[in-house]
Order: sequence, then C-alpha cells, then structure tokens
Amino acid sequence: MKLGRKIRDLRLRRGLTVQQLAEASKLSKGFISQVENEHTSPSLATLRDLAAALQTSVAYLVVEEDEVPHLVRRDERPRLQMGGNTSRVEVLSAVPKRNLEMLMIEFPPGITAGGKRHYHHGEECLVVLEGCVRLVCGDHVLVLDAGDSCHYDGRVPHAIENSGTIGARVLVSITPAAFDPTLRAHEVDEDANRPQPAS
Repeated sequence: MKLGRKIRDLRLRRGLTVQQLAEASKLSKGFISQVENEHTSPSLATLRDLAAALQTSVAYLVVEEDEVPHLVRRDERPRLQMGGNTSRVEVLSAVPKRNLEMLMIEFPPGITAGGKRHYHHGEECLVVLEGCVRLVCGDHVLVLDAGDSCHYDGRVPHAIENSGTIGARVLVSITPAAFDPTLRAHEVDEDANRPQPAS
C-alpha cells in the first residue's frame, strides 16, 4: 500500500478529518491532502509528526506491507509472560507487530491479567469466550459472562480479573498494537494514584 493511501486509511480508521489531522500534526490541511493523494512526499520530521498524530510509528507508515496473509497455527502461537502469575497469554496476530494486535488470555479463578491496572494509547475490545470476568476500567466495574464483549479507551487505567469459579478465556484486540508487559504498557500505582512505568 502506498504511503498516502496508508495515511488516509489510518486517518479514517481513527475517525479524523483532514482538518483534525492537520491540527494534531501542526501541518497544513493542503499539505496533508497532497500527501494522501501522492502529490508530494513528506520529510522524515514530517512523518514523525503524522505518526504521532495518528498514534502509530514511522516504521508502520513507511515499511512496505506484506500482502501475504499471516497465519498463526494453534500450536505455534507466541506466548507472553504476565508478571509471574499463572495467566497464559498467546499472540494471535502478526509478529513483528502490525497496527492491530490480538491476544488470547487464559487465567484461573482469582487471577488478574497483568496484575495491577495498566493503560496504553489506542483502543481495546475484548470478548469473553469462557468463564466470567470482572473488568475495572477507570471508575467503572463491569462483570462479563461468556459471550459478552466490551470496547473501551486504552488510555483509561484498566484490568481484567477472573471473578468466576472456573478458568476464563478472553479474546482481546488492541489498536494500535500496544501490548508489551515490560516495555509498552504502564501500570497504575493505586496507592499513589498515578501512572508509572511497568517494572
């Protein structure tokens, strides 16, 4: 996909007008239109501004996309560690990351996925496949049963815990790709009530 089209598609997925992207990136509306229509090529500094405004990376904008579908076999899913607890987290989406990330999380009763509440840029949507989970998202506490789903702003501190008596299995989608328990996600220190980097 060409750079201009990729920027336009990502802008539309973010629900932004050209004017809103211009304001967020501190670029002119006319310049962004020229970039999206492939009439000009932005400099690296300008690409950084556009990437920041679109909540993505420069690499995502400039790297040629592989048009071959990325297949992950069930028994070949990469696994992530979750702060020493017994949760099982498997990556269902492409590695290295693209702009959408999908995870399968399995955790036993009483276990919180990821420990403390955390936050990240972008959006998150989950669907409970098995069991019953409790989602804490800011000041809201929701109980979700199998088949229930919830879509929320990833910037709001949140956590999922298994509130049932059997193991829970949850499918989570994140955009832009942000899940990394050691590098990208941030935890909320509930005692100090302020965000801090995950350890």
